[in-house]
Amino acid sequence: MAIFTIHFPPSPPGQAPSPEKIVFLRDGFSWPAFIFGPFWLAWRRAWLVAVLWTLLLAALALVAWKLRVSRDAVSWLTLALAVWLGFEGERLVAWTLARRGYVEQDLVIGDDVDEAEAAFFHRHRPAQPIAKGDIAQEPAP
Repeated sequence: MAIFTIHFPPSPPGQAPSPEKIVFLRDGFSWPAFIFGPFWLAWRRAWLVAVLWTLLLAALALVAWKLRVSRDAVSWLTLALAVWLGFEGERLVAWTLARRGYVEQDLVIGDDVDEAEAAFFHRHRPAQPIAKGDIAQEPAP
C-alpha cells in the first residue's frame, strides 16, 4: 500500500475542479526519479527543478574537475544525490504544482494510482439527484 497526495488545480470559489486536472502523487521512493534524474523531472513537467538539478550536476562535475577530486568520490556523491532525488522527487513535483496554484487537498491509500483515484472519487462522489416521484409532498398550510 502506498500513500498518495491529491492536488487540486486553481478553480473559482465554490466550484469543484475538473476531475481530469486533479493530480495524484505517490509518496515514497521513486525508482524512475533515482535512475533518470532530470529527465524524469522534465517528463513530470517540473521544468525549473529539472534545469536546477542539471545545473547542480554540471556544477558538481566542474568543481570536482577543478579540485581534482577522485572519480570514486564524485561517483559516490552523484549516487547520494540520485538517492535523495529518489526519495524527494515527488515532493519537488508537488512544489512545482504549488507554484502553479495547485493545493494539496487530501490523502488516500492504494496499491497504485488507479486504486487511489477510485478510493478518492468514491469518497467524494456528488450526491445522487433525487427523482421527482421520490420527494414526499407536504400539504400546504
